[in-house]
Amino acid sequence: MNRISCCIDMMFSYMDFYDRFAAVRECGIDTVEFWKWTNKDIDRVSQLLEQNNMKLSIFNLDSRDEELSYDLSRGILNAGRAEELVSAIAESAPVCKKLGAAAMIVLIGEGEYNEKNVKTCLKAAAAAAEAEGVSLVVEPLNSVDRDGYCMPYARPVLKLLREINSPNVKMLYDIYHQSVMGDFSMEDIKENIDIIGHFHVADAPGRHEPGTGSVNYREILREIDTLPYGGYVGLEYRATKPDGETLGFLEETENV
Repeated sequence: MNRISCCIDMMFSYMDFYDRFAAVRECGIDTVEFWKWTNKDIDRVSQLLEQNNMKLSIFNLDSRDEELSYDLSRGILNAGRAEELVSAIAESAPVCKKLGAAAMIVLIGEGEYNEKNVKTCLKAAAAAAEAEGVSLVVEPLNSVDRDGYCMPYARPVLKLLREINSPNVKMLYDIYHQSVMGDFSMEDIKENIDIIGHFHVADAPGRHEPGTGSVNYREILREIDTLPYGGYVGLEYRATKPDGETLGFLEETENV
């Protein structure tokens, strides 16, 4: 069975953020993930993880500098802002280690793709991540929801990561985003599973729970479960009913 993680910034959003840990645990899931760390009480998060016997899979690379924090949420690699990227890694690494997170999410950015800038940033990020002892996962976003995102397709990102060739920098393969872009490929996943560090799950269209759209998650998750993959499958969707009532697809996958 794939290791499952629940994004508690998107899911269980009708509850106070700090109550979501226990709610996820009550559903039988022992790992959470979230987006920004700078808007959260990290000591309290640490305590809740311990109290509920839970783990943290991933969160977004971030900074206490509000302007940089916003820009990181859009992506700064395409702009060539390597120095600020390295600074954010140094700032976020202690949080990553304190919470025992597996990796931090990095976004590429918007505008016309600048290969030189992106490669410069990723090389600098790889060196910084290796020095800090942390891991990064680079996420393509679909250019429908995120207008202007410069690398929305999976294959160019996978090719780029092959060139960077760092064990500390992998891809976050978001099945929803790639389904929206029309380039979801199980063959790509199989061929590149060694450089995929995390998966995200939401049905398409709509970004709701599996079973509300056209993505065959029952078969996809079954296939992923057969691969030499040690990371997490993250649930990141907007449920159409109480979140705890949307998890039946996991049992269906397990019982195939």
